[in-house]
Amino acid sequence: MVRIIAGLLFYALYAVLFMQPAAAAEKDAPLAAELALAALKDELISYFEPVSGSVTGMTDNSLKIDKGTKSRVKPGMRFFVYKEGVKFVHPVTKEALGRMEMPVGNIEIVSAGENSSEGTIVQGKREDFEKAKIKIPAKKVKLLFYQGKVDWYLGDAYYQLLKDSGRFELLDTGLETEDMSKLAAEARERGAEILLALDSTESAGLVKLTQKFFWAGDAKQFGGNATSINSGHVKELRFKSGLYAEQEGAVLLSIELSSRSRHMALGDVDGDGIQDLLLSSGDEIEVYRYGLDLKLLWTLKAAPRSEILWIDTIDSGKGPRSKILVTAMSEGLITSYVYEFDPSKPAQVKGGVAGGLVLLAKIKGMFLRGYEGSILGQEFDKNSGYDGDVFKIVFKDGAYKKGEKFKLPPAVNIYDFQFIRAIGGEKGVLAWDEEGHLNLYNEAGVSVWRSKEDYGGFSLSYKKETPTIMVDKGMWAIKDRLLNNYGEILAPFRTPLVGMAKGLGYRKSAIKSLLWNGLTVEERTLVDKIGGELYDYVFIDNRLVVLSKSLFGVNMANVLKGRSPLGVTINIYPMKGM
Repeated sequence: MVRIIAGLLFYALYAVLFMQPAAAAEKDAPLAAELALAALKDELISYFEPVSGSVTGMTDNSLKIDKGTKSRVKPGMRFFVYKEGVKFVHPVTKEALGRMEMPVGNIEIVSAGENSSEGTIVQGKREDFEKAKIKIPAKKVKLLFYQGKVDWYLGDAYYQLLKDSGRFELLDTGLETEDMSKLAAEARERGAEILLALDSTESAGLVKLTQKFFWAGDAKQFGGNATSINSGHVKELRFKSGLYAEQEGAVLLSIELSSRSRHMALGDVDGDGIQDLLLSSGDEIEVYRYGLDLKLLWTLKAAPRSEILWIDTIDSGKGPRSKILVTAMSEGLITSYVYEFDPSKPAQVKGGVAGGLVLLAKIKGMFLRGYEGSILGQEFDKNSGYDGDVFKIVFKDGAYKKGEKFKLPPAVNIYDFQFIRAIGGEKGVLAWDEEGHLNLYNEAGVSVWRSKEDYGGFSLSYKKETPTIMVDKGMWAIKDRLLNNYGEILAPFRTPLVGMAKGLGYRKSAIKSLLWNGLTVEERTLVDKIGGELYDYVFIDNRLVVLSKSLFGVNMANVLKGRSPLGVTINIYPMKGM
Protein backbone atom coordinates (compact mmCIF):
# COMPACT_ATOMS: atom_id res chain seq x y z
CA MET A 1 0.00 0.00 0.00
CA VAL A 2 2.91 2.35 0.82
CA ARG A 3 4.41 1.74 -2.64
CA ILE A 4 1.02 2.51 -4.27
CA ILE A 5 0.74 5.82 -2.43
CA ALA A 6 4.35 6.62 -3.23
CA GLY A 7 3.61 5.94 -6.90
CA LEU A 8 0.93 8.62 -6.91
CA LEU A 9 3.38 11.04 -5.33
CA PHE A 10 6.25 10.25 -7.67
CA TYR A 11 5.22 12.49 -10.54
CA ALA A 12 4.75 15.51 -8.25
CA LEU A 13 8.07 14.82 -6.53
CA TYR A 14 9.81 14.39 -9.86
CA ALA A 15 8.57 17.77 -11.07
CA VAL A 16 9.40 19.55 -7.80
CA LEU A 17 12.84 18.06 -7.34
CA PHE A 18 14.24 17.00 -10.66
CA MET A 19 12.88 19.23 -13.44
CA GLN A 20 15.20 22.10 -12.57
CA PRO A 21 17.08 24.37 -14.97
CA ALA A 22 20.42 22.96 -16.10
CA ALA A 23 22.35 25.75 -14.38
CA ALA A 24 20.73 24.97 -11.03
CA ALA A 25 21.44 21.27 -11.45
CA GLU A 26 25.10 21.98 -12.18
CA LYS A 27 25.32 24.20 -9.12
CA ASP A 28 23.54 21.84 -6.71
CA ALA A 29 25.07 18.49 -7.64
CA PRO A 30 27.82 16.96 -9.80
CA LEU A 31 25.20 14.84 -11.49
CA ALA A 32 21.50 15.74 -11.47
CA ALA A 33 19.47 13.25 -9.47
CA GLU A 34 17.17 12.41 -12.35
CA LEU A 35 20.10 11.51 -14.60
CA ALA A 36 21.74 9.49 -11.85
CA LEU A 37 18.70 7.31 -11.27
CA ALA A 38 18.04 7.07 -15.01
CA ALA A 39 21.60 5.77 -15.47
CA LEU A 40 20.87 2.95 -13.05
CA LYS A 41 17.58 2.15 -14.78
CA ASP A 42 19.14 2.15 -18.26
CA GLU A 43 21.90 -0.22 -17.13
CA LEU A 44 19.35 -2.73 -15.84
CA ILE A 45 17.11 -2.46 -18.89
CA SER A 46 20.10 -3.01 -21.18
CA TYR A 47 20.16 -6.69 -20.14
CA PHE A 48 16.57 -7.17 -21.29
CA GLU A 49 16.48 -5.44 -24.67
CA PRO A 50 14.12 -7.45 -26.93
CA VAL A 51 16.19 -9.31 -29.53
CA SER A 52 15.83 -12.53 -31.50
CA GLY A 53 18.20 -14.68 -33.53
CA SER A 54 19.50 -18.18 -34.10
CA VAL A 55 22.12 -20.62 -32.83
CA THR A 56 24.75 -20.85 -35.59
CA GLY A 57 27.29 -23.24 -34.08
CA MET A 58 28.16 -25.55 -31.19
CA THR A 59 31.43 -26.47 -29.43
CA ASP A 60 31.29 -28.64 -26.30
CA ASN A 61 29.09 -26.76 -23.78
CA SER A 62 29.29 -23.42 -25.60
CA LEU A 63 27.49 -22.13 -28.66
CA LYS A 64 27.49 -19.26 -31.09
CA ILE A 65 24.60 -17.00 -32.02
CA ASP A 66 24.12 -14.59 -34.91
CA LYS A 67 23.60 -11.46 -32.84
CA GLY A 68 26.26 -9.17 -31.35
CA THR A 69 26.85 -5.68 -30.06
CA LYS A 70 25.13 -4.16 -33.11
CA SER A 71 21.95 -5.73 -31.71
CA ARG A 72 22.89 -4.54 -28.19
CA VAL A 73 23.88 -8.02 -27.03
CA LYS A 74 26.27 -7.98 -24.05
CA PRO A 75 27.86 -10.49 -21.64
CA GLY A 76 25.55 -11.48 -18.79
CA MET A 77 22.38 -11.55 -20.91
CA ARG A 78 20.35 -14.73 -20.83
CA PHE A 79 18.34 -15.87 -23.82
CA PHE A 80 15.32 -18.14 -24.02
CA VAL A 81 16.10 -20.92 -26.52
CA TYR A 82 13.38 -22.74 -28.44
CA LYS A 83 12.57 -24.59 -31.62
CA GLU A 84 9.71 -23.80 -33.90
CA GLY A 85 6.94 -26.37 -34.13
CA VAL A 86 3.90 -26.64 -36.35
CA LYS A 87 2.06 -23.60 -37.61
CA PHE A 88 -1.17 -22.62 -35.93
CA VAL A 89 -3.94 -20.81 -37.77
CA HIS A 90 -7.08 -18.86 -36.96
CA PRO A 91 -9.94 -21.38 -36.62
CA VAL A 92 -12.29 -19.30 -38.82
CA THR A 93 -10.17 -17.28 -41.26
CA LYS A 94 -7.45 -19.93 -41.52
CA GLU A 95 -4.92 -17.07 -41.36
CA ALA A 96 -1.47 -18.18 -40.18
CA LEU A 97 -0.84 -16.81 -36.68
CA GLY A 98 2.62 -18.19 -36.11
CA ARG A 99 4.35 -21.34 -34.99
CA MET A 100 4.31 -23.22 -31.73
CA GLU A 101 7.42 -22.65 -29.61
CA MET A 102 9.02 -25.75 -28.10
CA PRO A 103 11.29 -24.70 -25.15
CA VAL A 104 14.87 -26.01 -25.32
CA GLY A 105 16.54 -24.18 -22.44
CA ASN A 106 18.50 -21.02 -21.62
CA ILE A 107 21.93 -19.68 -22.50
CA GLU A 108 24.09 -16.94 -20.98
CA ILE A 109 26.28 -14.71 -23.15
CA VAL A 110 29.96 -14.76 -22.13
CA SER A 111 31.44 -12.66 -24.94
CA ALA A 112 30.01 -10.45 -27.67
CA GLY A 113 31.43 -9.42 -31.03
CA GLU A 114 29.99 -6.93 -33.46
CA ASN A 115 27.75 -9.40 -35.32
CA SER A 116 27.95 -12.58 -33.24
CA SER A 117 28.31 -13.72 -29.65
CA GLU A 118 29.29 -16.79 -27.65
CA GLY A 119 27.34 -18.25 -24.76
CA THR A 120 27.15 -21.20 -22.40
CA ILE A 121 24.22 -23.47 -21.67
CA VAL A 122 22.54 -22.66 -18.37
CA GLN A 123 19.63 -25.05 -18.70
CA GLY A 124 18.80 -27.78 -21.23
CA LYS A 125 20.41 -30.66 -23.15
CA ARG A 126 23.27 -29.83 -25.52
CA GLU A 127 21.92 -31.84 -28.43
CA ASP A 128 18.64 -29.88 -28.40
CA PHE A 129 20.36 -26.55 -29.11
CA GLU A 130 21.42 -27.36 -32.70
CA LYS A 131 19.76 -24.91 -35.14
CA ALA A 132 17.53 -23.54 -32.34
CA LYS A 133 16.09 -20.04 -32.12
CA ILE A 134 16.92 -17.54 -29.39
CA LYS A 135 15.14 -14.49 -28.04
CA ILE A 136 14.67 -12.07 -25.21
CA PRO A 137 10.91 -11.48 -25.41
CA ALA A 138 9.33 -8.03 -25.06
CA LYS A 139 7.43 -8.99 -21.93
CA LYS A 140 7.62 -7.64 -18.40
CA VAL A 141 10.43 -9.12 -16.35
CA LYS A 142 9.48 -10.17 -12.83
CA LEU A 143 11.97 -8.58 -10.40
CA LEU A 144 12.44 -8.83 -6.63
CA PHE A 145 13.44 -5.37 -5.36
CA TYR A 146 15.67 -5.33 -2.26
CA GLN A 147 16.24 -1.83 -0.90
CA GLY A 148 18.31 -2.81 2.12
CA LYS A 149 19.37 0.15 4.24
CA VAL A 150 19.20 2.69 1.41
CA ASP A 151 17.29 5.86 2.29
CA TRP A 152 13.64 4.92 1.82
CA TYR A 153 12.69 7.89 -0.33
CA LEU A 154 15.73 7.53 -2.59
CA GLY A 155 15.09 3.81 -3.01
CA ASP A 156 11.41 4.40 -3.64
CA ALA A 157 12.12 7.05 -6.29
CA TYR A 158 14.18 4.43 -8.13
CA TYR A 159 11.47 1.80 -7.56
CA GLN A 160 8.89 4.08 -9.18
CA LEU A 161 11.25 4.85 -12.08
CA LEU A 162 11.63 1.12 -12.82
CA LYS A 163 7.90 0.61 -12.51
CA ASP A 164 7.15 3.48 -14.88
CA SER A 165 9.54 2.06 -17.48
CA GLY A 166 6.91 -0.61 -18.18
CA ARG A 167 9.64 -3.23 -18.45
CA PHE A 168 9.41 -4.78 -14.99
CA GLU A 169 6.89 -6.32 -12.64
CA LEU A 170 8.30 -5.42 -9.22
CA LEU A 171 7.97 -7.37 -5.99
CA ASP A 172 8.92 -6.04 -2.54
CA THR A 173 10.64 -8.15 0.07
CA GLY A 174 10.39 -7.94 3.84
CA LEU A 175 13.68 -9.78 4.36
CA GLU A 176 16.44 -7.86 6.14
CA THR A 177 19.62 -9.69 5.21
CA GLU A 178 22.79 -9.15 3.22
CA ASP A 179 22.82 -12.85 2.21
CA MET A 180 22.07 -12.78 -1.52
CA SER A 181 21.44 -16.54 -1.58
CA LYS A 182 18.53 -16.09 0.83
CA LEU A 183 17.14 -13.21 -1.19
CA ALA A 184 17.52 -15.18 -4.42
CA ALA A 185 15.68 -18.10 -2.79
CA GLU A 186 12.75 -15.80 -1.98
CA ALA A 187 12.84 -14.48 -5.53
CA ARG A 188 12.54 -18.04 -6.87
CA GLU A 189 9.72 -18.87 -4.47
CA ARG A 190 7.77 -15.84 -5.68
CA GLY A 191 8.39 -16.53 -9.35
CA ALA A 192 10.82 -13.66 -9.97
CA GLU A 193 13.47 -14.01 -12.67
CA ILE A 194 15.95 -11.58 -11.19
CA LEU A 195 16.95 -10.02 -7.88
CA LEU A 196 17.96 -6.36 -7.68
CA ALA A 197 19.88 -5.39 -4.52
CA LEU A 198 20.63 -1.77 -3.58
CA ASP A 199 23.29 -0.40 -1.26
CA SER A 200 24.54 3.09 -0.47
CA THR A 201 27.37 4.93 1.25
CA GLU A 202 27.76 8.64 1.95
CA SER A 203 30.96 10.66 1.85
CA ALA A 204 32.00 14.24 1.10
CA GLY A 205 28.45 15.38 0.47
CA LEU A 206 27.66 12.61 -2.01
CA VAL A 207 25.49 9.52 -1.70
CA LYS A 208 26.93 6.64 -3.72
CA LEU A 209 24.05 4.38 -4.77
CA THR A 210 25.08 0.91 -5.95
CA GLN A 211 22.91 -1.74 -7.58
CA LYS A 212 23.69 -5.40 -8.28
CA PHE A 213 21.69 -7.82 -10.44
CA PHE A 214 21.39 -11.56 -9.74
CA TRP A 215 19.64 -14.31 -11.61
CA ALA A 216 17.12 -15.83 -9.22
CA GLY A 217 17.61 -19.37 -10.55
CA ASP A 218 21.23 -19.76 -9.44
CA ALA A 219 21.90 -16.53 -7.46
CA LYS A 220 24.64 -15.59 -9.96
CA GLN A 221 25.47 -11.91 -10.26
CA PHE A 222 25.33 -10.78 -13.88
CA GLY A 223 25.68 -7.03 -13.65
CA GLY A 224 25.47 -3.83 -11.70
CA ASN A 225 26.71 -0.27 -11.53
CA ALA A 226 26.84 2.74 -9.23
CA THR A 227 26.11 6.44 -9.38
CA SER A 228 26.61 9.46 -7.14
CA ILE A 229 23.85 11.81 -6.03
CA ASN A 230 24.27 15.04 -4.13
CA SER A 231 23.29 14.53 -0.47
CA GLY A 232 21.20 17.68 -0.62
CA HIS A 233 19.03 16.18 -3.35
CA VAL A 234 18.43 13.09 -1.23
CA LYS A 235 17.62 15.21 1.80
CA GLU A 236 15.17 17.36 -0.16
CA LEU A 237 13.59 14.27 -1.71
CA ARG A 238 12.88 12.91 1.75
CA PHE A 239 11.48 16.21 2.95
CA LYS A 240 9.36 17.02 -0.12
CA SER A 241 7.80 13.55 -0.01
CA GLY A 242 6.20 14.48 3.29
CA LEU A 243 4.61 17.57 1.75
CA TYR A 244 2.49 15.40 -0.51
CA ALA A 245 1.85 12.44 1.79
CA GLU A 246 -0.95 11.74 4.21
CA GLN A 247 0.39 13.05 7.50
CA GLU A 248 -1.59 11.22 10.16
CA GLY A 249 0.36 8.00 9.73
CA ALA A 250 -0.97 4.58 10.67
CA VAL A 251 -0.04 3.44 14.17
CA LEU A 252 1.79 0.13 13.93
CA LEU A 253 1.36 -0.67 17.61
CA SER A 254 -0.20 0.99 20.66
CA ILE A 255 0.83 0.03 24.19
CA GLU A 256 -0.95 1.34 27.29
CA LEU A 257 1.05 1.73 30.49
CA SER A 258 -0.45 2.15 33.92
CA SER A 259 2.64 4.05 35.08
CA ARG A 260 3.17 7.82 34.99
CA SER A 261 6.13 7.53 32.60
CA ARG A 262 7.24 10.90 31.31
CA HIS A 263 10.62 10.52 29.62
CA MET A 264 12.16 8.06 27.16
CA ALA A 265 15.61 7.11 25.99
CA LEU A 266 17.15 4.39 23.85
CA GLY A 267 20.39 2.49 24.42
CA ASP A 268 22.06 -0.90 24.50
CA VAL A 269 22.12 -1.10 28.29
CA ASP A 270 23.52 -4.63 28.70
CA GLY A 271 25.71 -4.70 25.58
CA ASP A 272 23.90 -7.55 23.82
CA GLY A 273 23.61 -5.63 20.55
CA ILE A 274 19.88 -4.95 21.01
CA GLN A 275 18.54 -1.47 21.73
CA ASP A 276 16.58 -1.24 24.99
CA LEU A 277 13.82 1.25 25.73
CA LEU A 278 14.14 3.29 28.95
CA LEU A 279 11.14 4.95 30.61
CA SER A 280 11.23 7.21 33.66
CA SER A 281 8.38 7.60 36.11
CA GLY A 282 8.71 9.74 39.23
CA ASP A 283 12.10 8.78 40.64
CA GLU A 284 12.36 5.40 38.87
CA ILE A 285 13.71 4.19 35.56
CA GLU A 286 12.44 1.02 33.93
CA VAL A 287 14.40 -0.74 31.18
CA TYR A 288 12.36 -2.70 28.63
CA ARG A 289 13.09 -5.05 25.78
CA TYR A 290 11.29 -3.60 22.76
CA GLY A 291 9.23 -5.88 20.50
CA LEU A 292 5.59 -6.68 19.83
CA ASP A 293 5.17 -5.78 23.49
CA LEU A 294 7.41 -4.38 26.20
CA LYS A 295 9.23 -6.86 28.44
CA LEU A 296 10.50 -5.36 31.69
CA LEU A 297 14.18 -6.21 32.25
CA TRP A 298 15.29 -3.98 35.14
CA THR A 299 13.90 -1.29 37.37
CA LEU A 300 15.96 1.27 39.25
CA LYS A 301 15.27 3.99 41.81
CA ALA A 302 17.45 6.34 39.85
CA ALA A 303 16.83 9.55 41.78
CA PRO A 304 15.46 8.76 45.26
CA ARG A 305 12.63 11.07 46.40
CA SER A 306 13.11 13.26 43.31
CA GLU A 307 11.33 14.10 40.07
CA ILE A 308 13.29 12.97 37.01
CA LEU A 309 13.56 15.80 34.47
CA TRP A 310 15.70 14.23 31.72
CA ILE A 311 17.22 10.86 30.76
CA ASP A 312 19.78 10.04 28.07
CA THR A 313 22.21 7.29 27.11
CA ILE A 314 25.72 7.40 25.64
CA ASP A 315 28.32 4.76 24.71
CA SER A 316 30.13 3.67 27.85
CA GLY A 317 33.55 3.02 26.35
CA LYS A 318 33.40 -0.57 27.67
CA GLY A 319 32.19 -2.35 24.56
CA PRO A 320 28.66 -1.62 23.37
CA ARG A 321 27.10 -0.98 26.80
CA SER A 322 25.43 2.40 27.22
CA LYS A 323 25.75 4.69 30.22
CA ILE A 324 22.50 6.11 31.54
CA LEU A 325 22.37 9.83 32.38
CA VAL A 326 19.67 11.07 34.74
CA THR A 327 18.90 14.65 35.82
CA ALA A 328 16.37 15.12 38.64
CA MET A 329 14.93 17.76 40.97
CA SER A 330 14.28 17.49 44.69
CA GLU A 331 13.15 20.38 46.91
CA GLY A 332 14.06 22.90 44.23
CA LEU A 333 17.61 21.61 43.71
CA ILE A 334 19.13 19.74 40.76
CA THR A 335 21.19 16.54 41.00
CA SER A 336 22.42 14.36 38.14
CA TYR A 337 23.43 10.69 38.11
CA VAL A 338 25.46 8.39 35.86
CA TYR A 339 24.57 4.68 35.84
CA GLU A 340 25.99 1.63 34.09
CA PHE A 341 24.96 -2.03 33.72
CA ASP A 342 26.65 -4.62 35.95
CA PRO A 343 26.17 -8.22 34.71
CA SER A 344 27.20 -9.68 38.09
CA LYS A 345 24.09 -8.42 39.86
CA PRO A 346 21.12 -10.79 40.35
CA ALA A 347 17.92 -10.29 38.37
CA GLN A 348 15.92 -7.38 39.83
CA VAL A 349 12.57 -8.16 38.22
CA LYS A 350 10.59 -11.40 38.20
CA GLY A 351 10.96 -12.82 34.72
CA GLY A 352 13.75 -10.33 33.99
CA VAL A 353 17.37 -11.16 33.19
CA ALA A 354 20.45 -11.29 35.41
CA GLY A 355 22.34 -8.09 36.02
CA GLY A 356 21.45 -4.65 37.21
CA LEU A 357 22.34 -0.97 37.14
CA VAL A 358 25.01 0.55 39.38
CA LEU A 359 25.70 4.19 40.23
CA LEU A 360 28.97 5.57 38.83
CA ALA A 361 28.58 9.22 39.78
CA LYS A 362 26.29 11.66 41.57
CA ILE A 363 26.79 15.31 40.64
CA LYS A 364 24.96 18.02 42.58
CA GLY A 365 23.87 21.32 41.06
CA MET A 366 24.35 20.25 37.44
CA PHE A 367 22.22 19.30 34.43
CA LEU A 368 23.53 16.46 32.23
CA ARG A 369 22.85 15.53 28.64
CA GLY A 370 24.29 13.00 26.22
CA TYR A 371 25.23 14.35 22.79
CA GLU A 372 27.06 12.46 20.02
CA GLY A 373 29.03 10.25 22.41
CA SER A 374 29.89 13.03 24.88
CA ILE A 375 28.42 14.03 28.22
CA LEU A 376 27.47 17.70 28.35
CA GLY A 377 26.87 19.65 31.53
CA GLN A 378 25.54 23.01 32.67
CA GLU A 379 25.34 24.38 36.18
CA PHE A 380 22.05 25.06 37.95
CA ASP A 381 21.05 28.27 39.70
CA LYS A 382 17.71 28.48 41.51
CA ASN A 383 17.37 32.16 40.59
CA SER A 384 17.76 31.62 36.83
CA GLY A 385 17.53 27.88 36.21
CA TYR A 386 20.50 27.53 33.89
CA ASP A 387 23.76 29.20 34.86
CA GLY A 388 26.74 29.89 32.64
CA ASP A 389 28.01 28.05 29.58
CA VAL A 390 27.40 24.47 28.46
CA PHE A 391 30.57 22.38 28.78
CA LYS A 392 31.83 18.86 28.26
CA ILE A 393 32.11 16.45 31.18
CA VAL A 394 35.30 14.37 31.24
CA PHE A 395 36.26 11.33 33.29
CA LYS A 396 39.63 12.07 34.87
CA ASP A 397 41.46 10.69 37.91
CA GLY A 398 38.55 8.39 38.72
CA ALA A 399 35.90 11.14 38.71
CA TYR A 400 33.66 13.11 36.34
CA LYS A 401 34.92 16.69 36.01
CA LYS A 402 34.12 19.88 34.16
CA GLY A 403 35.91 20.08 30.80
CA GLU A 404 36.12 22.51 27.91
CA LYS A 405 33.33 24.85 26.85
CA PHE A 406 30.88 23.48 24.30
CA LYS A 407 30.42 26.09 21.56
CA LEU A 408 26.81 27.31 21.26
CA PRO A 409 25.12 30.60 20.36
CA PRO A 410 24.56 33.01 23.29
CA ALA A 411 21.60 32.20 25.59
CA VAL A 412 21.26 28.64 24.21
CA ASN A 413 21.12 26.17 27.10
CA ILE A 414 21.84 22.48 27.46
CA TYR A 415 18.42 21.08 26.43
CA ASP A 416 17.59 23.76 23.85
CA PHE A 417 19.47 22.73 20.72
CA GLN A 418 20.24 20.35 17.90
CA PHE A 419 22.86 20.94 15.22
CA ILE A 420 21.53 21.20 11.67
CA ARG A 421 23.09 21.20 8.23
CA ALA A 422 21.56 22.95 5.21
CA ILE A 423 21.04 21.20 1.89
CA GLY A 424 24.04 23.13 0.58
CA GLY A 425 26.23 22.03 3.50
CA GLU A 426 26.15 25.11 5.76
CA LYS A 427 26.22 24.33 9.47
CA GLY A 428 23.90 25.85 12.02
CA VAL A 429 22.08 25.36 15.31
CA LEU A 430 18.33 24.98 15.72
CA ALA A 431 17.27 25.91 19.25
CA TRP A 432 14.23 26.62 21.40
CA ASP A 433 13.75 30.01 22.98
CA GLU A 434 11.90 30.67 26.24
CA GLU A 435 8.64 31.46 24.41
CA GLY A 436 8.49 28.08 22.67
CA HIS A 437 9.61 29.27 19.23
CA LEU A 438 12.37 27.55 17.25
CA ASN A 439 15.32 29.66 16.11
CA LEU A 440 18.02 28.99 13.53
CA TYR A 441 21.52 30.31 14.21
CA ASN A 442 24.26 30.35 11.57
CA GLU A 443 27.88 29.36 12.20
CA ALA A 444 28.60 32.84 13.55
CA GLY A 445 25.89 32.39 16.18
CA VAL A 446 23.58 34.95 14.55
CA SER A 447 19.84 34.24 14.49
CA VAL A 448 18.67 34.04 10.85
CA TRP A 449 15.19 32.51 11.25
CA ARG A 450 12.44 32.15 13.88
CA SER A 451 9.29 30.04 13.63
CA LYS A 452 6.14 32.09 13.02
CA GLU A 453 4.25 30.42 15.87
CA ASP A 454 5.28 28.88 19.13
CA TYR A 455 5.17 25.10 19.35
CA GLY A 456 2.84 24.97 22.35
CA GLY A 457 5.19 25.50 25.26
CA PHE A 458 6.96 22.92 27.41
CA SER A 459 5.69 20.22 29.76
CA LEU A 460 8.11 20.97 32.60
CA SER A 461 8.40 24.64 33.66
CA TYR A 462 9.49 26.11 37.00
CA LYS A 463 9.41 29.56 38.57
CA LYS A 464 12.69 31.35 39.06
CA GLU A 465 13.23 32.07 42.75
CA THR A 466 13.22 35.69 43.94
CA PRO A 467 13.96 37.30 47.33
CA THR A 468 10.37 38.56 47.52
CA ILE A 469 7.02 37.38 46.19
CA MET A 470 6.44 40.91 44.86
CA VAL A 471 8.97 40.25 42.08
CA ASP A 472 8.21 37.82 39.25
CA LYS A 473 11.32 36.84 37.29
CA GLY A 474 9.45 34.41 35.04
CA MET A 475 9.96 30.71 34.37
CA TRP A 476 12.69 28.35 33.26
CA ALA A 477 11.87 25.09 31.45
CA ILE A 478 13.18 21.70 30.48
CA LYS A 479 12.91 21.98 26.71
CA ASP A 480 11.58 19.28 24.42
CA ARG A 481 13.92 16.83 22.77
CA LEU A 482 14.96 17.72 19.20
CA LEU A 483 15.96 14.71 17.09
CA ASN A 484 18.03 14.65 13.93
CA ASN A 485 16.46 12.46 11.24
CA TYR A 486 18.85 12.31 8.25
CA GLY A 487 19.34 16.08 8.30
CA GLU A 488 15.78 17.00 9.20
CA ILE A 489 15.14 18.11 12.77
CA LEU A 490 12.05 16.75 14.52
CA ALA A 491 10.25 18.79 17.16
CA PRO A 492 7.05 18.26 19.22
CA PHE A 493 4.12 20.58 18.57
CA ARG A 494 1.22 20.84 21.05
CA THR A 495 -2.26 22.35 20.64
CA PRO A 496 -3.83 23.70 23.87
CA LEU A 497 -7.38 22.72 24.79
CA VAL A 498 -8.60 26.32 24.73
CA GLY A 499 -6.88 28.99 22.64
CA MET A 500 -3.49 29.72 24.15
CA ALA A 501 -4.42 28.55 27.66
CA LYS A 502 -1.73 25.90 28.01
CA GLY A 503 -2.47 25.43 31.71
CA LEU A 504 -5.76 23.68 30.87
CA GLY A 505 -3.97 20.88 29.08
CA TYR A 506 -3.40 19.93 25.47
CA ARG A 507 -6.10 18.75 23.09
CA LYS A 508 -3.65 17.11 20.70
CA SER A 509 0.00 17.00 19.72
CA ALA A 510 2.05 16.48 16.58
CA ILE A 511 5.65 15.99 15.50
CA LYS A 512 6.96 18.56 13.03
CA SER A 513 9.93 18.12 10.75
CA LEU A 514 12.17 21.06 9.79
CA LEU A 515 14.55 21.27 6.85
CA TRP A 516 17.03 24.09 6.24
CA ASN A 517 17.12 24.65 2.48
CA GLY A 518 19.93 27.21 2.70
CA LEU A 519 17.63 30.25 2.56
CA THR A 520 14.96 29.51 5.13
CA VAL A 521 13.58 26.65 7.22
CA GLU A 522 10.75 24.61 5.74
CA GLU A 523 8.28 23.04 8.18
CA ARG A 524 6.02 20.04 7.65
CA THR A 525 3.95 17.78 9.87
CA LEU A 526 5.40 14.29 10.16
CA VAL A 527 2.88 12.76 12.61
CA ASP A 528 -0.43 14.45 13.33
CA LYS A 529 -3.37 14.02 15.71
CA ILE A 530 -1.54 12.47 18.65
CA GLY A 531 -4.25 12.58 21.31
CA GLY A 532 -3.47 14.70 24.38
CA GLU A 533 0.01 15.81 25.38
CA LEU A 534 3.16 14.39 23.81
CA TYR A 535 5.79 13.75 26.48
CA ASP A 536 8.80 12.29 24.67
CA TYR A 537 9.83 10.25 21.62
CA VAL A 538 12.71 8.16 20.21
CA PHE A 539 13.70 6.26 17.05
CA ILE A 540 13.92 2.46 16.98
CA ASP A 541 14.61 0.56 13.73
CA ASN A 542 12.96 3.04 11.33
CA ARG A 543 10.08 3.47 13.74
CA LEU A 544 9.08 6.50 15.74
CA VAL A 545 8.08 5.64 19.32
CA VAL A 546 5.91 8.32 20.92
CA LEU A 547 5.02 8.63 24.61
CA SER A 548 1.88 10.67 25.31
CA LYS A 549 -0.80 11.34 27.92
CA SER A 550 -4.51 11.67 27.16
CA LEU A 551 -6.29 14.94 27.89
CA PHE A 552 -6.45 15.50 31.70
CA GLY A 553 -4.56 12.18 32.00
CA VAL A 554 -7.79 10.22 31.49
CA ASN A 555 -8.21 7.72 28.65
CA MET A 556 -11.98 7.72 28.03
CA ALA A 557 -11.78 4.66 25.78
CA ASN A 558 -10.48 2.70 28.76
CA VAL A 559 -13.31 3.98 30.93
CA LEU A 560 -15.79 2.50 28.46
CA LYS A 561 -13.87 -0.79 28.43
CA GLY A 562 -13.83 -1.00 32.23
CA ARG A 563 -10.06 -0.55 32.41
CA SER A 564 -7.98 1.90 34.40
CA PRO A 565 -8.34 5.28 32.69
CA LEU A 566 -5.05 6.61 34.10
CA GLY A 567 -1.59 6.23 32.65
CA VAL A 568 0.19 6.91 29.39
CA THR A 569 0.27 5.46 25.89
CA ILE A 570 3.15 4.45 23.65
CA ASN A 571 2.32 4.65 19.94
CA ILE A 572 4.71 3.31 17.33
CA TYR A 573 4.67 4.82 13.84
CA PRO A 574 6.52 3.60 10.72
CA MET A 575 9.12 6.07 9.49
CA LYS A 576 9.41 4.41 6.06
CA GLY A 577 6.84 5.85 3.77
CA MET A 578 5.79 8.69 6.07
